[in-house]
Amino acid sequence: MVSHDRPGAGVVWARVEDGFHVGSRSGVFLGYIDRQPGGAFLAYDGRSRLVGRFEALTAAMAAVTNDQPSHDAEITLREVRVPAPRSIDGGKAS
Repeated sequence: MVSHDRPGAGVVWARVEDGFHVGSRSGVFLGYIDRQPGGAFLAYDGRSRLVGRFEALTAAMAAVTNDQPSHDAEITLREVRVPAPRSIDGGKAS
């Protein structure tokens, strides 16, 4: 029997390629880990924000797994409008 109350319960880690791991829990993306050329691991949350730098893969996995925000956390969406580019001559036909 598996206890779902313990940290990391239900988390699946997939090695996408050598040095790059992606974590999920019940199909929900938790974050990813990227091994650096020097051997350290950079851990990122589900919004690609750096969680930390770790010497061991398992420590990086634990940080991503345990550093998850509440599912009730407020999410704010904003619309950013970018003006359409203008032609060099200011839009005048020649």
